[in-house]
Amino acid sequence: MTELVEFNIKLRLAVIWVLARREILDFWRSKTRIITSFVQGLMFLIVFSGGFSSFQISIQGVQIDSSAFVASGICAMSILFSGIFGGMGVMRDKMFGFMKELIVAPIRRQMLMVGRTVGIALQTLIQSLIIFFISFAFGYFGYDWRLIWRILLYVPVALLASLGIVGLGLTIGSRMRDFQSFGLIQTFIVMPMFWFSGAFFAFSTVPPYMQIAMYFNPFAYSVDLFRFVLFSVSFIPVWLDLLVMSLFGLTFIIIGARSFNKMEVT
Repeated sequence: MTELVEFNIKLRLAVIWVLARREILDFWRSKTRIITSFVQGLMFLIVFSGGFSSFQISIQGVQIDSSAFVASGICAMSILFSGIFGGMGVMRDKMFGFMKELIVAPIRRQMLMVGRTVGIALQTLIQSLIIFFISFAFGYFGYDWRLIWRILLYVPVALLASLGIVGLGLTIGSRMRDFQSFGLIQTFIVMPMFWFSGAFFAFSTVPPYMQIAMYFNPFAYSVDLFRFVLFSVSFIPVWLDLLVMSLFGLTFIIIGARSFNKMEVT
């Protein structure tokens, strides 16, 4: 009995790794996506850091350089957009028949969801790190040697932030039947999450109605935790950031797994 349990665990882990590895290789082989991530991150940093350079940012009485503040928001923003668009891979697989082959395989659909979530989360981490190192090269975060330790904390925070977003994207992708519908829905979901995340605007500088919207936006807690990792200060208590991010990720992984169970492939 013990050997059977161990075999099942190893089989599930193997399935998760194979699916995750497929997503990573798909990203690595697409040189266009890598170049686009680099150029897009560079453009966002130059345009937005220049546009917000005159703003005075204060977090808990600590003055934060506006360029560093915006750069940290762009690092988080890359996770939001790349994580949501990961759901388009599900629609692509449904349209070209690969999803049908996965479904008839002798594995549970929940494992399909978990494997894809891990793979796309690692993709988002890579894209976010690209923007982070561009920001570092431009000196937005300074050149303090202690930044090395912040990078080590940055990786698990980015992975945690991506879980809920990727789960949301896969949930949408498993329910949609065409790319046009996916684009419309992600616009109504992603753009409000982006604008009310605090990526570019500090909590202390926006009107009360925007502050309320930010507190109800789960991704705002991810942005706030990014800033704690990079600047050691945050608008929201760190324990609350971690709690909301964990609940958000767990919720949409469960919802996404159920959506995969009900997904129809024609």
